[in-house]
Amino acid sequence: MEYKMLKIFRSGRKVYHKSVVQKRSFLSEAYQCQEAWKSRLQSPLLQKFKPEDLFITLDSQFLAHGKVSAVDVDIFANTVKSKEQTEELLNILERLRKSAETTNTLDSTHHAVIRYLFDNDCTQELMNVLHNRLKYGIFPDYVCYNMLMNEYIKKEDYASAAKIAVLPMLQEDTDHLITNALSVYACHKYLENPDAWQKPPEPVEDTKEEIKIRVRYLRNPFFDDHFDLTDPFDLVGKTLAFQGRFMNNALGRTCQLRGKTLCKDSLIEALKNNIKSAVEKQHDIDVNEQLQKYTEWEEKRNLILDKQTELINQKAKRLEIQKLKEEMKRQERYLTFFENEEQIELEIEKIEAREKKEMDKVLKIHGAEEKLKKLKREVEYIPPMI
Repeated sequence: MEYKMLKIFRSGRKVYHKSVVQKRSFLSEAYQCQEAWKSRLQSPLLQKFKPEDLFITLDSQFLAHGKVSAVDVDIFANTVKSKEQTEELLNILERLRKSAETTNTLDSTHHAVIRYLFDNDCTQELMNVLHNRLKYGIFPDYVCYNMLMNEYIKKEDYASAAKIAVLPMLQEDTDHLITNALSVYACHKYLENPDAWQKPPEPVEDTKEEIKIRVRYLRNPFFDDHFDLTDPFDLVGKTLAFQGRFMNNALGRTCQLRGKTLCKDSLIEALKNNIKSAVEKQHDIDVNEQLQKYTEWEEKRNLILDKQTELINQKAKRLEIQKLKEEMKRQERYLTFFENEEQIELEIEKIEAREKKEMDKVLKIHGAEEKLKKLKREVEYIPPMI
């Protein structure tokens, strides 16, 4: 919602009137839980790490072992703040996604990555991460969906808001009232000026040089009309139709029919009222749940780290015990040498007899004896001094 403030100030005898347009967001500042989110940095665990040093450690572990612990990535995502480390964070996420540890990714990792990119105004990188789930494996929670759409709507960046709005549709998710309401509003506002989000250009094939690649089998061309969609109009239209089906009212039917041009003004007002109603019902619930999640994430992170530390200590103890056993065996052989001297000599005689038997077999081979003599002469040969 917009409202105007009229500022009046005097400069000498002249009186100036300045009209300032302010944007009112649908969600309150409390919805973002900023203080609680910032307080995570006071955690004793997170204070132990510097993101610059932690990246070097993670990078080394990836190079040495091909994987790192998901909780270590979570710590990095929650401690990194500088915009200069954006590429480092995305690099770690991509490599985690390719390892088996990706199944252990913590919920707090998704949340931290999204808030980091948004807080550093990395809109392009954020959209790339969220729309490339296979590569980065980042999935927003409802609070992130709502926070992002609300802020982009507030900035009148309706293209970015619509890019967020299509994500719940792709996941076929209609469980959250505020997310549904904001998604519909963002899509309709985007359609007022669709030039800001264009369909990506088709890849240009270079026909000058033909490159042949051997593959095990050929995939038949397939278009699923869902995840394969790239045209913004298709994505936004499908989002409106999807959300409209679950609204069970005139507004929902209007969304399905995409009748924006027939009732534009009343539709936008109805959409705003729809968001307000959703916020009234869900706002406090989300805030309380999110505050609870921050506490749970902290406890879970510490629990996982304690378990990993315990496993590392157990492994170190096993190695220490193994080395101690080997040293004791060596000392035992040394101390009992004279007691077992006869047994040792018998073992030596058995080994020598076995080697002699093997040599006899070799000598029975035609020409083997002559070849051995020749080999011995070559070994003993000393070249003359020049």
